Amino acid sequence: MKLIKGVTGLILLIIALITLYYIVLRTPGDVYRAPERGAEQQATEKEAPSPVPDLPSRHRGSEAGKTTIAIIIDDIGFSLAPLEKLLKIDAPLAFAILPYSPHAKAAAEMIHAQEHEILLHLPMEPHNKKYKPGQGGLFRNMTEQGILKQLDDDLAAVPYAAGVNNHMGSAFMEDKDKLLVVLKYVQQKRLFFIDSRTTAASQAQELARLTGIKFAARRLFLDNDQSRPLILKTLFEHLDKNSNASMVIIGHPYPATVAALQEAVPQLRSQGIRMVPPSEIVK
Repeated sequence: MKLIKGVTGLILLIIALITLYYIVLRTPGDVYRAPERGAEQQATEKEAPSPVPDLPSRHRGSEAGKTTIAIIIDDIGFSLAPLEKLLKIDAPLAFAILPYSPHAKAAAEMIHAQEHEILLHLPMEPHNKKYKPGQGGLFRNMTEQGILKQLDDDLAAVPYAAGVNNHMGSAFMEDKDKLLVVLKYVQQKRLFFIDSRTTAASQAQELARLTGIKFAARRLFLDNDQSRPLILKTLFEHLDKNSNASMVIIGHPYPATVAALQEAVPQLRSQGIRMVPPSEIVK
């Protein structure tokens, strides 16, 4: 009898702990949880927080408007809450949606309704097998027919896509033969391609020249440090060092990124920085 009571008590304790987890500790469904990127992202140097610097005078006056940026928010589709906030920002932000993410199609409808550009955030094989690109991924061991079939399926999962950028892909983006299949497909569909630059050995730029595809490469990951002051510091210092350039900047739907962009956009406009959708930067 004592043994039965002991087992019953243990079962009740386990049930209580599980209930506590789901009530108190579990991440709410409306909170964005990023897929693991790990070493796939080229990290920026970590620096202590500092006030947002004012852009220098060369960004003003007759030079105004010559610095042109396209901001893409990756990893869309896991939660609609941050997307709703980002869509309220008065800027032509573009959004890269992961195929088969829980809210991929709902997110695409929201973005399209507000006339922002959509990209297929195409999962690709990384070098580090610890990190999984997710459903719809492209791998180097796939046949050309398999790659094309997966591309058809992925594109169908992200309505209204005007372009494509890679999610992870440090291994796949270094494979000329496999990547060429992708770029030819993208060109055939009259889309553009943005290289997220998850590897310094990416073959995308060379192949883009060969195929004549509309192409650009990421210049800055905005939010390796998920801190509003550091995101702002990273953005403005990069613009300071690259005045009069055209560049693609990639961020993610973190709370800190949303807050930083809400603050940064009015400052960017006041300093003459031109914000455009990525279709206006690709060559």
